[in-house]
Amino acid sequence: MPELMEGAIFWGIVTAVVVRALVNRSGTRRLPLWGAALVGIAMAWLGMPVLAGAQDLWRSTPWLPEVTGGALFIGGWVAMIAAVLFERKGAPRRVPLWVAALAGGVATFAVPPLLDAVTGSYQRASFRADVNNCTHGMLGQVQPQDVTNTCDFPITVGLCLPTEQNPDPCAQSVTLAPGEVARFDPGSAGLSSVPSNPAGLTVVACRVPHRPSRTPKVTGRGFDGVCLPAG
Repeated sequence: MPELMEGAIFWGIVTAVVVRALVNRSGTRRLPLWGAALVGIAMAWLGMPVLAGAQDLWRSTPWLPEVTGGALFIGGWVAMIAAVLFERKGAPRRVPLWVAALAGGVATFAVPPLLDAVTGSYQRASFRADVNNCTHGMLGQVQPQDVTNTCDFPITVGLCLPTEQNPDPCAQSVTLAPGEVARFDPGSAGLSSVPSNPAGLTVVACRVPHRPSRTPKVTGRGFDGVCLPAG
């Protein structure tokens, strides 16, 4: 069987819950629990590769804005709430599905920048996907110094010291052409790790023009290297 992609289980569960809620709220038929489970499994195994391919196609079109997984999550929940919140079982639908879809689309693009503006820093829904897999010499190193771009497109690699944090990009950031090597100076700092060195440095590789930075982990201890949108 093929391997599950990152986030597949999460999106499978969310899809199953949303589809079951929409079907059961329609009042004309009900989706049993086993049916919702099949929908979730199909999304986890088949839907994620399709979504990944669609995301790559979207990203390759220059005039389309970037869409992150976090932004899609926000838009999906807004669409679901709009589709089911005002409905009553057996009664005519008050909110057309196209209106719910439109509300979700607006939330996908409007909510993340609004959160960024209110908080003064980039939130997780605005973070771009990293390309750490394009590097050699960065992953698994306590003090990474020499980093090589192994992909066939340019990337920006950043090393953030303990004094640097989102919304500022890493001061030590270098854009590398395919096969190019960069050298960083980590000083005496080691890689951020919990519980031994939570405030240490971070490294991350981003697609151009996204900018490497760092932000606290969701647990509140330690830091993650992240990719900020072009600014």
